[in-house]
Amino acid sequence: MIRDDISNEEYHASDAISSSAVKTVLKSSVWHWKNQVQKETTAMIRGTAVHDFALEGGKNTVRGPETRRGNAWKEAVENAEGKTVLPEKEYDEAQHIAEALFADPACAKQLNCKDGRKEYSIFVECPETKLKLRCRPDLYNPHDMVMSDVKTTVDASPTGFNREIYSKWRYDVQAAFYKYVAELAGWKVMHFAFLAVESNPPHAAHMHVMSLDAMSQGHQDMMFALEQIAEAKVKDDYSLNWGKFTMIHPPSWVMSE
Repeated sequence: MIRDDISNEEYHASDAISSSAVKTVLKSSVWHWKNQVQKETTAMIRGTAVHDFALEGGKNTVRGPETRRGNAWKEAVENAEGKTVLPEKEYDEAQHIAEALFADPACAKQLNCKDGRKEYSIFVECPETKLKLRCRPDLYNPHDMVMSDVKTTVDASPTGFNREIYSKWRYDVQAAFYKYVAELAGWKVMHFAFLAVESNPPHAAHMHVMSLDAMSQGHQDMMFALEQIAEAKVKDDYSLNWGKFTMIHPPSWVMSE
C-alpha cells in the first residue's frame, strides 16, 4: 500500500517495522529495539527543517523568535499548528543548508525531477518473515527510477560519508530496506542515492549512489535483522542474548611483548 495522504505523525504511529528498527537490531540487539526511547534532539529538529526546505519549500517550518526562551517562544510553538519552529538563526541556517543541496547539480537534478514522489508512506508485508514493514522515502524519481534520501552530515566527502554509512549509521541497510519495501509495493528502484550536505558552513553537498555490492550486503544484513525480530515476536523473547556473564580477557594490543 502506497499513501500520499497521511502525515509524518500518522506514519510513525504505525506499529510496522521501520529501517530504524532494523538498524538498531544490527547495531545492538532486539532488546535495545524493543525498549528504546525516542528522544528528539536539536540536531534532529534542524534536520527535519532541512528536509522540509529541500522537499516542500519550507511550508512546514516556522521562523520563531531569537531564542527558545520566554513567552514569545512558547506562543510561537502554540501557534505553529504542529509545524517545526526554529529560532531565527537556526531557521536561516536550515534554509542555507537546503540551498546548498540545490547548488549541487547532481542533487538538484533529483530534487527538481518532474513528478517526483516526495515523502510517500509505504506499507507492505514481508513475504519471508510475515512482518509488517513501512518506509517513507524522501524522494522517488519515477522517470530514472532513482530513490533519494536527504542527509545532513559532518562530512559529505566521498571518504567521510562512506565512514558515516558503515561506521556509524548503517545507511546501506536503510537503502536496501527502502528499496525492498518499495519494490514489494510495486515501485521499481534501479538506484538509491543519498543527497548529503554538510551541516557546518560552507555546507558542501554531494550525491552518493549505492553500488550493487553495497545494496546486496545491506539487503543481506537487513534480512538477518528482520529474521531476529520475527523470531523474537514469535517467542515473545526480546532478551539481550549476552549470556549470564562474560569473561574479560586483555586484547592483544594491550599485551606486553
